[in-house]
Amino acid sequence: MGKKYKVAVIGCGKIGSEFDNDPKRKVISSHAGAYSYLKKTKLVAVCDLNKTKLERCARKWRVPSFYRNYQEMLKKEKIDILSICTQASTHLGIIRNVANYKIKAIFCEKPIANSLKSADEIIDICKREKILLVINHQRRFNYLHQQIRKYIIDGKLGDIQQVTFYYGNGIFNSGSHLFDLLRFFFGKARWILGIFSKNKSPFSGDPNIDGFIEFENGVRVAIQALDAKDYMIFEIDILGEKGRIKITHTGFNTEFYKVKPSRFFSKSKELYLSKFPFKRIPNQFIVNGVKDIIGCLEEKSKPISSGKDGRAALELCTAFYFSAINNGRKINLLF
Repeated sequence: MGKKYKVAVIGCGKIGSEFDNDPKRKVISSHAGAYSYLKKTKLVAVCDLNKTKLERCARKWRVPSFYRNYQEMLKKEKIDILSICTQASTHLGIIRNVANYKIKAIFCEKPIANSLKSADEIIDICKREKILLVINHQRRFNYLHQQIRKYIIDGKLGDIQQVTFYYGNGIFNSGSHLFDLLRFFFGKARWILGIFSKNKSPFSGDPNIDGFIEFENGVRVAIQALDAKDYMIFEIDILGEKGRIKITHTGFNTEFYKVKPSRFFSKSKELYLSKFPFKRIPNQFIVNGVKDIIGCLEEKSKPISSGKDGRAALELCTAFYFSAINNGRKINLLF
């Protein structure tokens, strides 16, 4: 089987462990769950300030050591891969301390940091210390999203005519995933424009923003926020000259439409729900993320979701917010 990597998790909340307490979730959805599932990783320690969450996580995943102080954990445990599942404002401080230990890889939650300056320092530290830095923009790890990206890049959808993205839960929370997925599909952004949405975010200090973004290849996306108290939503609707792809239910459902002669109008064409052109592979988002980390360590390859990708997503979130506080000012991103 080869090397077994010793891993630890800082932060035993939802993404750290507790998403896997939800009986409706049919795939592994937490860092602790992914490490416990894979044969090449051994979860040796977890850490959280909250004693209840910490003990619940350790008990669920049968973790031998658990700590309320991550620096104590780093000193006592020999760790190869570290997951950081805490608030963005804490990431830089933790990584400054991690630099003192011989950790091979960091699997960091999004957004990468709470400022571009902090993101730059995180990237610099990891580069200097030769630590592999991977940001958990989960959709990049999903085979379906990878197939859709290739389908678009290969021109099978034709010229992209319109794209609309629907989200809730704040521009830095959900928006980090939103902008990363748009970059994954369409490349570098040219400009962005945002206005505060009338549909409120549940998070103080993280508003919902509506607006537009245009990419270097000419693709323009309308971004629409909804109030998550009514229902959760994270959907993208991509319309090209040859068809349409709708990714719904936060990436678990996808619809594909082809252009066909209209059933109702002579000499006209319309979009019709059609045979799915992609392989249906289980949506093991976070498990695939850990597999990517292991692959990078063993093959010296580049990660699917790098620190630079995390910074780029944060830059778009920040520019969107800056545009909104400046009454919808258009922010140019290519210099």
